[in-house]
Amino acid sequence: QPLKLYAYNVFWLRFANRPFSLDHLDDTQKHFTVMNYADGIPLKQIHYNDFIPKFEKQYPKYSWASVQEEIYKSFVELFQVATAKPAPSGICNYPSSRAIYAVDLMLKWDADDDGRQIMQPQLLEVNYNPDCVRACKYHPGFFNDVFNVLFLEEATGHNATLLS
Repeated sequence: QPLKLYAYNVFWLRFANRPFSLDHLDDTQKHFTVMNYADGIPLKQIHYNDFIPKFEKQYPKYSWASVQEEIYKSFVELFQVATAKPAPSGICNYPSSRAIYAVDLMLKWDADDDGRQIMQPQLLEVNYNPDCVRACKYHPGFFNDVFNVLFLEEATGHNATLLS
């Protein structure tokens, strides 16, 4: 205690290779966004530095910073709940502990209490063992950034944002 949570500012979006539909449920290229299951299948993805300008151009009424703020709030809420109870019901407090998680999410169109249209983060999956090979492939400084944050508590200059 207290919970200390960071978000890595480098991210990428993955897309299915074929349009989604509820037929041909065995077609992994239609239903999955990770294409690690067979050789030679392309991976469709957009990196954060390409995505953010495209997002803001497509949705000029929604700044990425405000959407990202909502995403970060959802991460904090998730880990507050996960650490609210002692083990084995929750993640226990241990001051020397460090962990890295990957979060898969989608943005859902929703309405706020005043009826205004908003983008609501929907957490799909949290992985304790993220794909660090891919992270290093696209961002060679990944482990340097992560280790500086986790073990030296130096987020500045290491692509990380302190959330709580």
